[in-house]
Amino acid sequence: MTQDDQLAVTRGADRPRSHGGTTETEMTIFAATERLLADLPLREISVAQIIRAAGISRATFYFYFSSKFAVLSGLLARIMDEIFEVITPFTERRDGVAPGKALQESLSAAIGLWGSHRPALRAVHEHWSTTEELGALWISVIRRYTDAVAREIDRERAEGLARPGVDSHQLAATLLWATEACLSVAGLGVDENLPDEESVLAPLMALWVGGLGVGVSH
Repeated sequence: MTQDDQLAVTRGADRPRSHGGTTETEMTIFAATERLLADLPLREISVAQIIRAAGISRATFYFYFSSKFAVLSGLLARIMDEIFEVITPFTERRDGVAPGKALQESLSAAIGLWGSHRPALRAVHEHWSTTEELGALWISVIRRYTDAVAREIDRERAEGLARPGVDSHQLAATLLWATEACLSVAGLGVDENLPDEESVLAPLMALWVGGLGVGVSH
């Protein structure tokens, strides 16, 4: 067992939380990791590099996180909390606000945040399906978003603002996964039709409006 592994085991019991991101030290670790991810894929980044970039001790790192994947999980939780907050114009739409207008405001803000955290979210996209901790968190995030969007779909249908159709949770999940895939591809810059995140706003609006069956001008 390496020194890193030993520290992960001995400090695991008193690590204060799995995905907090509320302390100055955690924020320092997150910022250092995002800087490294801007230049290197996660597979080429070591815990030692994160420690050096953050300017902390090894013991301090392992007090909060068990691995670089735990750091990415914590970072993901924080980013997705931020995005969840900016999509509230749609998921918690006020009475009298047009669904299309609320949707465009939410999508635009979410896409902006996604772009600003591109390296970290690219790493999530690459590793969530093969890393148990990260995968469990990502699925829980999608479920949280799915529930919020499905509630709004049901509300719009009840108010006659959206056409009836497939199960609201299935529809919400499909739209969210499609959005995640489009943003991930746009962040890679491999498709000339989707050169960056901002270019995805209009197509995603068309996808969501068509899928939800709402009028943009409602």
